[in-house]
Amino acid sequence: MPFIYSVAAQLSDSKLFAEAGAGWAGDRMRSLGANSVTANEVVMGGEMAGQVLVAFEVDTADSAMALNAAIYGDGDLVGLLRDAGVQVERRSLMRIQAEFGTRDASHATVLYVAGQPVDDETAESNFTRNWNHISAGAAGMTAMQVIASGPAPFNGVVVTWADSMDALLAASTANFADPAVQETMAATKSTILGRLMTRRLF
Repeated sequence: MPFIYSVAAQLSDSKLFAEAGAGWAGDRMRSLGANSVTANEVVMGGEMAGQVLVAFEVDTADSAMALNAAIYGDGDLVGLLRDAGVQVERRSLMRIQAEFGTRDASHATVLYVAGQPVDDETAESNFTRNWNHISAGAAGMTAMQVIASGPAPFNGVVVTWADSMDALLAASTANFADPAVQETMAATKSTILGRLMTRRLF
């Protein structure tokens, strides 16, 4: 399964970063090895409000390491990071275990999850049960296993992509009220540690 190389950063000029990311900078990062790149600004998220989460999809952990080096070796991208006032606060590597629908939506939520790790086949089965509910209010859902994120209480991240937070929250409520979902969470000792709501920059 693909990997997601994720960067959480503070920006002084998110407009400049968003415009470049939707244009030449996004093209450049894809030419350096990213299969795709997205950026979302945290709107509701406690002390993380205002941070920008940039996610690069790559095929392997080696590709993620090479992409990181290539970005910081590119003078134009380094100039953009400087001009936009990018200050990296967290850099993480995650592996996609299950994905449904599309990431093409104006907003997203991020759930931080602690629990017992499961194999990919089990993850696909478990998250299919969730998607049966979440699909009523979301365009897509990406479930990831944390590979490297420094000292942190979570070992899983689930991103849901949606155009309406109200519709997504209604679907989420139905999901967590399902006894079968509750049984699955109990069996894997899964706990939701926090939720972010974000706005898509590019």
